[in-house]
Amino acid sequence: MHGMETIGAPQAVEAAPGPSAAEARLQRNLRIVVVALAVLIFAGLAAVIGRVIYLASGTPTQRAAPSLADPPEGTSVQLPAGAQVRSISLSGDRLAVHYEAAGAEGIAVLDLKTGQPQTSIPVTRAPPAGPGK
Repeated sequence: MHGMETIGAPQAVEAAPGPSAAEARLQRNLRIVVVALAVLIFAGLAAVIGRVIYLASGTPTQRAAPSLADPPEGTSVQLPAGAQVRSISLSGDRLAVHYEAAGAEGIAVLDLKTGQPQTSIPVTRAPPAGPGK
């Protein structure tokens, strides 16, 4: 044996050639796209978090219902004599009272801010449909 050859030793692996110009351009473009998408995701996430914080720290858009503990002077609901209250509904500063009196029904609306009655609406029911209809 004349040199330093060993039996069974792997042959020297040739260095892999670098990417071609087209592959290098494609990799660069893909890196740009990935970075741009990551920036968009983080910007969107920041916008959502900012909006939640903005909405949580703002004043409520719906006014609070007025306190019924201290109603204005002269606050009363005018109902017919013998009327029975069927339901009450509160919306903002208006109170609606559904009542029934002597076979007639109606809804009385009261403005809680001023204590004055707004309107009274009679409720009429249609007669029940006959068996042939």
